[in-house]
Amino acid sequence: MSLKDKRVAITGASGTMGRALAAELSKHGARVIALTTSPNTSFSIADRDNQDNQEIEVLTWQIGHEAELRDRLQKVDILIINHGVNVLGARDSKSIYKSYEVNTFSVFRWIDLFLETVTEPKQITTKEIWVNTSEAEVNPALSPLYELSKRAIGDLVTLRRLDAPCKIRKLILGPFKSALNPYGVMSADFVAWAILALAQRGFQDIIVTINPITFIAYPLKEFWRSLYFRAFSRSPK
Repeated sequence: MSLKDKRVAITGASGTMGRALAAELSKHGARVIALTTSPNTSFSIADRDNQDNQEIEVLTWQIGHEAELRDRLQKVDILIINHGVNVLGARDSKSIYKSYEVNTFSVFRWIDLFLETVTEPKQITTKEIWVNTSEAEVNPALSPLYELSKRAIGDLVTLRRLDAPCKIRKLILGPFKSALNPYGVMSADFVAWAILALAQRGFQDIIVTINPITFIAYPLKEFWRSLYFRAFSRSPK
């Protein structure tokens, strides 16, 4: 898969992983669109030919108002859904609602919006969604609500891509240092490089972690969940 001249939109673009992905994508010639909930955020990436900083397009959005960017998604080739929240050890009702709204329901709304743009036969092979679900799908993340909300969206993506009109990849990422994960040990730049390297080689489930258990536990979990969903759910008419 070539990323040159692909229009790639990234949610959570102002975060550590979002910025790392934007920089790595630019090295491959992609045209990056930064989707951020942080107003007045600026981005610049180094042009791979002359190393000058190049401004990228920035679009601001808000949780619950994803549909306002529906028309803009029409011209996007790849949507990387990367935003999230980690309330760490909190377990009050407000934190529960916030975790599921950001990590689960907002992500799923983005998926549905993007899939609505796949209307032509050629778009089936050219459009893609990449969802950062985290290895919290199968491993502890030392944050119960983060784990629960990420596992929920992980299962929903598994269910949704049974009938999706275009490819949906999962990003199963281990602990990288960021504001969301103070326990991270990997470099975000390395993780971003590995994501693109594996995506270009055709992997649908992209696992980047230092934990060997994930390479065994996740494929098993994904196989059985997918089989279960196929057996006990129906395709839409």
